Amino acid sequence: MNILIIEDDTLLGDVLRDYLEQLGHEEVRVFPKGADALLALDAHGFDCAFIDLNLPDMDGVELLERLKQKDRTLPVIMMSGYPTMESTIRAMRLGASDFLTKPFTMRDLALALERVFKERNLLLENLSLKLECQAQEQLRHVNRQLQQRIEEKEKLFHVSRVIDEIRSSDDLYASIVELASSLTLCRRVGFFVYLPDLKRVAMISGLGFDNGGLPRTFPVDHEILTRCLQKGRTPVRAPLSSFAATGISEDAQGFGVSETAPAAPGESRVKGVSSLCRLLEEPCSLWPMWIRGELFGFLGIFQVPADERAGEGHSALVDFLMTKAALAVENMALYESLITNFYGILRSLVSALEAKDPYTGKHSERVTHWAVRLAREMAVNGTQIDILKTVGYLHDIGKIGMPDEILNKPSSLTADEYEIVKRHPVIGESIIKDLGLGFEERAIIRHHHERWDGRGYPDGLSGEDIPLLARIVAVADAFDAMTSRRAYRDSLPLEKAVSEIRENSGKQFDPHVVQAFLAVMEKDSKWKR
Repeated sequence: MNILIIEDDTLLGDVLRDYLEQLGHEEVRVFPKGADALLALDAHGFDCAFIDLNLPDMDGVELLERLKQKDRTLPVIMMSGYPTMESTIRAMRLGASDFLTKPFTMRDLALALERVFKERNLLLENLSLKLECQAQEQLRHVNRQLQQRIEEKEKLFHVSRVIDEIRSSDDLYASIVELASSLTLCRRVGFFVYLPDLKRVAMISGLGFDNGGLPRTFPVDHEILTRCLQKGRTPVRAPLSSFAATGISEDAQGFGVSETAPAAPGESRVKGVSSLCRLLEEPCSLWPMWIRGELFGFLGIFQVPADERAGEGHSALVDFLMTKAALAVENMALYESLITNFYGILRSLVSALEAKDPYTGKHSERVTHWAVRLAREMAVNGTQIDILKTVGYLHDIGKIGMPDEILNKPSSLTADEYEIVKRHPVIGESIIKDLGLGFEERAIIRHHHERWDGRGYPDGLSGEDIPLLARIVAVADAFDAMTSRRAYRDSLPLEKAVSEIRENSGKQFDPHVVQAFLAVMEKDSKWKR
């Protein structure tokens, strides 16, 4: 065959040419640029082309399209060291016969050539025989396989993207169940965790159970469970009863089993046990999740598709899902442990700071409490509330760099002393800036003394340029400061503090946050007379 290679890596191009010539191909020409290859195709006939995805003068997929416009029967094999899902799908849809990921072996190259040679012969035969039925069916089969490969890759990328974007355990287990349901077209799926100390199993997320109910736990036989769910065996086709231990009756309630459902003829019924037993006996497919050699849990799919072959086709997708999920669980556990220790250290610093000033003890805790209440009143999302719960404690951590004589001064601060105090948001951000906190976390610490009218510090931000969480903490911080005793003054009455917050709406504070504050206070009868 006459073979065209478009590869800007001169060494690789020479190696490919020498190898193909050794295989006995008539002519092998190598070009570093796409434009040269287009000119060569006009002047000579080629039987196959290899195209690198990244060329110095044009995109490899663009070159593929232009080659196909000139000769739609030309088999083209794409090459890349960093293929993306988008480029792979585009190339396949434009007629690429195969995709070689660098580094590849010469055997991979030979196999690819063998495939495209067969494909080219099939295509030429089809063109010569026109609409011969057998050739048409073969092409339809190839197209179906291509479409299946594209759909499978899209599903794999979707699973990977969803798992990678998850930041909490609750979201992770719910997503595992939802993804498994969508991949297998099964509407009854549950994720179970194994509690080895208790020798019990609990479903912590599920779809398709009665009234959305989730079970508590049910006892299992440890040896049978671990033997049934052997590492490396996926999926395991076995009902839950195959490893369930005795004592199920006490766990019937809460398993999504209706207590009022009639028992089957000749069947006794005790608090839904018969329904629970039917659930345990129901055929299902199980995908175990092993973490560091220990059984963490398993995915249970209770409704196998009517088409068993379709179910087999989904196994690889669910295997990939469980592999990604297991890595996510392990990484999340490590991350949460590190974060817990990290915030513990920072809270210790805050405690040390507040111990220096007896008048501000527990100030950070109270500010966090009020900030979370305001955020919930404003329907702020759960992720941002979690940020407030942790970083709210640290909003004044920069004061650890303030002199004691200023923090504990029994009289009003001088202008110079006030300028020193105004540095604490910047100092606080500098303390935590290299610890991996995101923008919203850092913004609370840096901007909780900004004012809605732009007269705050340290950056003089105004209006909605001030991050929302910082605006919320600003109101909570001011309210607690006014209602707490300080070295230089007594605490203000609650009514006076609420009045100050109201009067400064649109000046010092975000009006929407003030509105939420007043709504919270209206619900709180403690301060009312």
